[in-house]
Amino acid sequence: MSAQTIVFLHGTNASSWTMSPFHKFFEDHGYDCHSPTYRFHDLPDGAERTDALRGASIADYVDDIAGFIGTLGTEPIVVGHSLGGLIAQLLASRGLIKAGVLINSSIINGTVPTTEMERALGKMFMSAGTFWEEVPGQDFDLLAAYGLNTMPVTQQHEICDRLSTESGQVLFELFFWMYDMQQTTKVDFENADTPLLFLSGSEDKVVPPSTAKTMADRYGDLATFVEVAGRCHYMQLEKGWEELAQHSLDWVRLLQHKT
Repeated sequence: MSAQTIVFLHGTNASSWTMSPFHKFFEDHGYDCHSPTYRFHDLPDGAERTDALRGASIADYVDDIAGFIGTLGTEPIVVGHSLGGLIAQLLASRGLIKAGVLINSSIINGTVPTTEMERALGKMFMSAGTFWEEVPGQDFDLLAAYGLNTMPVTQQHEICDRLSTESGQVLFELFFWMYDMQQTTKVDFENADTPLLFLSGSEDKVVPPSTAKTMADRYGDLATFVEVAGRCHYMQLEKGWEELAQHSLDWVRLLQHKT
């Protein structure tokens, strides 16, 4: 029997390196693994990257990955972090993937904040002017507070230093889906028939478990929701990530056994 194919999808401001531990883990367990990047995310910081990313949409990234999947000759399982989890949901609604493991998935259209910190983050973007026309970079203090808050400071700096800029349009579509005329992050639930595993870090301040659970609940029995104690938004890079990877592997194997 040929190896099951798995595609790993990264979050905003990032590239495939943020999924490297999981990629190697599953590869070592016999899976055919791929870690593509979204358009222009392999470019270094600078004018070329800024010009290329300005105005890019999540819809563009979905098309990028859909095209990549089309070259594989099989429906893969997708393991997506943050924005990658959202993209996995959109791919699932198109019937392009076999299953999805969503690590602290970004929210889809219709998911509202449940915590004061989430609302504060939205207000911060509101005060940032026409950020959707720009290509913002990472702010260390903000990232440390929201996404890396359970990690040692040295690791926080190491990750922040490797992250780069992102399309402001993408951030607008993530945080302000209610004002997005294209409804970019809207999932077609009528065609939703793909099993999804939602992994939610208990200390994630970007998409806390209370918010992630409301998103997972919209899928009914298709979704399995697991809150992971003591973990932050970037929990696939935290010490002890192997436990998270093993849980994901066990779920994938159980799914394969059922089918």
